[in-house]
Order: sequence, then C-alpha cells, then structure tokens
Amino acid sequence: MSTKQTMSTKELTAVDVMSSAVRTVPSDMTLPDLEKELIREKVSGFPVVDQGKLVGVVSRADVVRQICAERSVAEYVSDFHFDETGFFEDKMESFKDIADRVGERIESLKVGDVMIKDPLTVPTGMPVERVAKQFMEHRVHRFPVTDHGDLVGIVTTSDLVRLIADRRLVTS
Repeated sequence: MSTKQTMSTKELTAVDVMSSAVRTVPSDMTLPDLEKELIREKVSGFPVVDQGKLVGVVSRADVVRQICAERSVAEYVSDFHFDETGFFEDKMESFKDIADRVGERIESLKVGDVMIKDPLTVPTGMPVERVAKQFMEHRVHRFPVTDHGDLVGIVTTSDLVRLIADRRLVTS
C-alpha cells in the first residue's frame, strides 16, 4: 500500500501540483544555448524572465516553428527552383545553401525572437480540474503559476499525468 495520499480533484489546486523550483531563461539567450539548457534540464520549455518579470514562455516547438519559417524564407529568396521538368540547379547544392542560410539565421536569433509573449498563466488557487481544461482548451503543455502576478511555479501536463500514474488523483 502506498503512503502517498489520494486526493479528489476538487481539493487539489495548481499550487499542490506545481514545481516550485522553476528554471527560467532570459529573453537574450541564444537559441543554441536554449537547446543546451533544454537538453541539460530534460524539459521541453521554460518560462522567460527578464529583470524578475515573466515576459514569455519558450518551448522547443517555438524553435521548430521558427526553423520552418526561416526555411520557407530561405527557399523563397534562394536561386533554387523546381517545376515539373526538374531542378534548374544542382539539387544538393541548393539544399545545402538553404540549410546553411537557415543555420546561420537560427544561430543569431534569441529566445525573445521566438517566445510566446504575454503567456497564459494560472493562479495558485486554480483547481486542478480547471487547469487540465485550460491545457486542453489552449493546447499547451505548461502554465507558469502566479501569485498576484509573481512567478511562483510551473505546472505541466506531465505533472497531471504523474498524479494519475501515482494514483494520487481520483475523480469523484
């Protein structure tokens, strides 16, 4: 028998399930440095804090979205061209040129260039059931948890899954 207490979803709030040791990143961090931090911390995103104020949220998905946008721009402005008769330039050189352009651009970008500004947050007292509904409604995987506007934690979809897996969460 587990020593962990089972609680009803009506009793649990964001503060009960959040991680209070929140790792944050600054908006002026480079994307390569962000990727190193994501790997080191084994997470997929961070709250972005400048001068003690929450200014955004950044995730690996935001970086991928930017890479796709950069690739589209690079393809558009490159000399690479394809139509039903084939490629007008050597295909591999064109792909390499495009990749080089995207790589150079990505290395110059900062977290502030790709982050979601004015992120959605949840207050400490929000019931877990409502937090779960917010995850589904907004299609996100993390919410900074705030207390009177101050960042005090983060709650993720993994936190909710962990509660269920540990049998600490039951519905009534």
